[in-house]
Formats: sequence, structure tokens, C-alpha cells
Amino acid sequence: MRKGILNFVFILCCTFNLWSQASINDCSGAIKVCGDGALSTNANGVGIQEISGLNSCSSQENNSIWLEIEITKSGTLGFDLIPTRSDINVDYDFFIFGPNATCGNLDFAIRCSTTNPRAAGLTDNHTGMREDEVDTSEGPGELGNSYVKSLNVLPGETYFIVIDRPEGSSPFNLNWTGSSTVGSFPFPEGPDVNSASDLEKCNASGIESFDVYTTQQEITTQNQTSTSYHEDLADAIDNSNPITGLYTSSTPRKTIYARVVNDLTGCYKIVDFDLIINDGPIITPSYDLQLCDLDFNGEENVQLLSLNSEILNGLPNSDFAINYFENISDARSKLDALPNNITTPGQQIFARVEEINNEECYNLSEINLILNTPPQIEDFNIAQAQVNANSNTISLNLGNSEGYEYSLNTIAGPYQTSTIFQNVESGFVTLYIRDKKQCAIISTSIAVLGYDNFFTPNNDGINDLWLIKGINKLTEGNDYISIFDRYGKLLKQLGGNEIGWDGTSNGYDLPSDDYWFKATLRNGQEFSGHFSLIR
Repeated sequence: MRKGILNFVFILCCTFNLWSQASINDCSGAIKVCGDGALSTNANGVGIQEISGLNSCSSQENNSIWLEIEITKSGTLGFDLIPTRSDINVDYDFFIFGPNATCGNLDFAIRCSTTNPRAAGLTDNHTGMREDEVDTSEGPGELGNSYVKSLNVLPGETYFIVIDRPEGSSPFNLNWTGSSTVGSFPFPEGPDVNSASDLEKCNASGIESFDVYTTQQEITTQNQTSTSYHEDLADAIDNSNPITGLYTSSTPRKTIYARVVNDLTGCYKIVDFDLIINDGPIITPSYDLQLCDLDFNGEENVQLLSLNSEILNGLPNSDFAINYFENISDARSKLDALPNNITTPGQQIFARVEEINNEECYNLSEINLILNTPPQIEDFNIAQAQVNANSNTISLNLGNSEGYEYSLNTIAGPYQTSTIFQNVESGFVTLYIRDKKQCAIISTSIAVLGYDNFFTPNNDGINDLWLIKGINKLTEGNDYISIFDRYGKLLKQLGGNEIGWDGTSNGYDLPSDDYWFKATLRNGQEFSGHFSLIR
């Protein structure tokens, strides 16, 4: 909403249906014109029927609004009443009583116009008073041109103006004309007022009390003025239902209207400002803390203060106090705060973050303490589709693979959820198993079997032995490897502490050629193949 000063009674650009008391529809509630007298409003509804029989224009109140003018400067005075809608069916009439009439004794109207613009064939729906007119009354219906003669006014005179709308629907603007308006306007000045700053508080509950009277010195310092505060604009205009004491607001933004009256002239102005209730510090609204039950006892210790930086979400720690509570009710009431060190089986708690110097300016964060169990894999084995030296594919056989992810040789990963690994080099590799919540990691060494397609037993320290990779050593009677020549003759059987073949048989070096092998392992696995000896 645009805030500011509603000058010279009120300046509005919309239709009003607010006045249940209807006081401005009656003489006793007439709006006093002040300053430049600019008026933009709507005639809506009718109060007491007060003008019937008191005018020569043959009309009465239909949708009326009453104005009172006090003259401070002599000259002619007229006005243009212009509906905001140009629809020719919008018909405004007016009646003027005075000078120095009273509500109890209005006497006969000295000016009136009830011409219907559509019936009169006019090109617009304007009406008013101007100096070049000669008649003082006109209408009803097709009679007249919607304008009558201006008033000749003198200082000290007062008049009542009744504006009425018998047909159509539209707000209107009223602009004053005549020699009395040249240089300055012939109406009393209103009070000197300033715009008011919004009043702003912080309360996460969304309910706050405000002392609206703290804005009084900001709005005006003029002597002989009276200020009242109102919840609605209509009340401010009617000077009804003033706010007394503290005002309690339950909305994020509430507009309040201050009515400032010049006690000498009776003129007033309305200033509006907002009461703003902020939600509290902008913190992390919810946070999941993953805990790991490393000792499998069903609970874990948590240092709550370690969560502060995560909850503050970048806010300076020195500006806020943080307490933790078991439930949201305690957090809002600030009762039974939890100690910093708690032991939890996993639960929901709440952090209350409040400004250091304003405990009512707070916000709450929901924290979920989630206790996870580390991987518990007691037994597994691997299946190897084929044995070769370059590109091995292995599968992990676990009792329960759900909830876990796996990496080979690197604890930092990357991890995969699949239990199948491809292009694995032969030999001993380290398998890392991690639960998906990254609670903990277990590792074990596994053997991926393989062999080289050739070896060169020339004692240069490179490929001098042919061996089965992935076996530290052969165990007599359990693991053994038989080596044959191309004709099937057994040349060597590896076992015991032997881990490879040096290319000899019975102490003699064998020639370069292709050789065959058959491996029988303790786990019952058997495989065979061939390789080359190169000298």
C-alpha cells in the first residue's frame, strides 16, 4: 500500500462502500473542506432524507455526500464535478444551502442542478457552477445544461453542499474554480503534517502489540492540533472508533490511519502508516543430522552447539541466542531447554533462534536426529566369470546388498550400488563397503585370480616367474597348479610354499614354447588355460 498524507479531508481514487455509520450522508456528518479543497470520492448510500421540499429542482437524496465550506477570501466560487467514468448514464446532481445555514435550519437551496445529461442530449456527464451561467437552478430531466451560476462569497460565510447521484455508478473528482481561488483557495488551512514511518516488530507467533501514539511527534509538532488513530479509513473520516491504548495486530502488515485536526479551523488531514510484524531471523527451517551407531548400542551422543552454524545459515553468531528443545511447544514457550550434550536413539528436536536483545524476535528450526547402523556384512564371496590377465569381471555375493554401495581400491570412491565390477586387474584388491547414508565404511582384501599370457625366466627381475595372481601362496593339499607341455606331459606341480614356476623341469631349463596349466583351489574352483615361455 502507498503510505502518506490524505490531504484536505481525503483524496481517494476508488469507490467506497465502507461507511456503515453513513454520517457523511447527513448534514451532521458533513465533510469540512480545507486547503485546496480537492476531493475525489464517491457518493454512496443515503442517510436521513433532509433536502426533499427544500429545493426548486424537484429532487431528493439518492446516493448523497454532504460537504461544509467556510469562506476565508472574497470573490466568485464555482466548481467542476467530473465523474471518473465518462458514461453519459452517470448522473450527478448537487444542492447548496447558505450562507450560514445550520443543519437544523437549512432553509431553501440557493443553487441546485438536477439536469439528466442523457435526457438533455449533452455530450458529457459533468456538472457544477461557473461564472458565465445566469440561472441558479435547473432540471429535472432534460431541462438545463448541468451548470448554474457561481456563488459570490465573503469571508466568514459558511455553506452546505449536497452532492447526489440518482443514476449510474461512478466516483467523482471535484475541482474548485472562480476568482476566490486565484493565488490561494478560500478555505481554512488544515494542520501541518508529515508522513509517518512504519512501526516494525518481530514475533514468530505473528501477534504483536504496538503503541501507535509514538508516531504523533513525527506526524505533527503544530500547536492546537488533536490527533486520533483509527483502524479503518472510514473511521478516520467519521472520527469514530479511535484506538485507545496499545493496538494488537495479528497480520504481517496492517495500515493505521492518523486523523490530525486543526483545533482552530476544524480542518483535518489523514496520515497512514503500516504496522509490520516480521517472522523472525531467517534461519535454516529444517535440518537432518545423520548419526552413526558405531558401537551398535542403539544411541549416539550429540553436541548440540555444533549445529549452531548450520542452523544460523550465515547469520552472525554474536547477534543471536540459540537453545534446543524436545518439542515445538517448549521451544515456543522457551521452557525446559535441552543440555548441550545429549544421548539420543534418533528423534526430532527444535532450535529456537532469537535476537540477543529481543527474545520475542525468534524463529524455529526443525532438526531430525537420524541414527544409522553401520554396515553389518558378516560373510560374502566373489564369483569370477572367467580368469585371464587383463579384463576380469567379478560379482560380489552378499546376503543383503540393499542400502550399501561399493568401491574397489579407493576409499574416497567413486562408489557404485551395483555388485558387479568389470575390467578389474588380477591380484589382491581392497573392497570398500559403505552404507548409503555414509554412516561408516568397512574394508576387506579380496583376491581376483588371473595370470600373465607369457613370462621370461631370464633372471632380470621382470616376469621371471609364471604365477596365478590373487593367491599369496599355495597350501599343500588344498591349492595346487599342474603345468603340462603341449603333449600333455606333466612338467611341474606347484604347491606348498611355491607361488610360481621358473620354467624348469627336473632342474633343466625348458625351451620357449606354449605350455598348459590346470589350477585346483581350496574353494573347489578349477580352471585351466595356456601361456607362453619366452627366452
